[in-house]
Amino acid sequence: MTRDRRSSPGHTHAFARALGAVGVALVLMIVGSVASAAVNASKGRVSHIGAKASSVSCTSSMVSETAATNARNYGPGSVVTMTASIHNTSNQTCSVAIGATSPSFIVDNSSGVEVWSNCGGAGQIHACALYLMLETLQPGATYTKTATWGQRSGAVATRVPVGVYELTARFDVVTGQAIAKFNLTALAPPRTIDVTLADSGHRYSLVRGTRLVVQLSGPAIYTWAEPLSSNPAVLKRTGGSSGSASVATFVAEMKGGARVTATGSPKCYPQCLMPSRLFTITVSVFK
Repeated sequence: MTRDRRSSPGHTHAFARALGAVGVALVLMIVGSVASAAVNASKGRVSHIGAKASSVSCTSSMVSETAATNARNYGPGSVVTMTASIHNTSNQTCSVAIGATSPSFIVDNSSGVEVWSNCGGAGQIHACALYLMLETLQPGATYTKTATWGQRSGAVATRVPVGVYELTARFDVVTGQAIAKFNLTALAPPRTIDVTLADSGHRYSLVRGTRLVVQLSGPAIYTWAEPLSSNPAVLKRTGGSSGSASVATFVAEMKGGARVTATGSPKCYPQCLMPSRLFTITVSVFK
């Protein structure tokens, strides 16, 4: 009787991490030997093999690890940008192993099931090279690596369901890990358009839900009133301020048109007789 020995994605990932651990040991030995030879050959100058090798490996008591995403919520089509950092909190220089599998980025769903990693997962097997190099961290130094994920998983890559997801970042050899949570939502986050004094006279077409941020400043002799919407039902102002620099935030609420205006008045009036300045833009909201 013949057994079916096909590996699951989880087994494949575990096997890759095991090989990665072996690779760490081999590379540490090779880097240390070559770096030592380079010192003798160049009279004190250490040649680079990814980084200058330190004789001390970073331990969990010497470093802190962090994981983060560039946003808390992601709508359809948004790319999740993830970062993993390791910071030397000690007063001693140490080395950490980095490479294709270190740090590892693993994304789990709310049930704790892995849906993606930077070396495969949930039906996706990536060709991850098992090389590792040494990165030297001076006291107070930080190493950061970035990875991206398109919210897709499976042998036939499809978008994973909406919900809460968890990123786990881990550096090989160093004990410990860092975690960050984020949400995949059904709706794309509202778009934001920034407008300045230089945009006065322009026309803008917005879809409902779009945020319009107006920021006015300069010249220094002028004071700017808070920008106003001529049709709050179409373009609603949600906040603002006036002064040498004025800011107002608007949200496109419904289909229609509106104008945003603001006046800049010279602080020296009437002594200097300088004219006021008018800012205006035209907005059309559709869909």
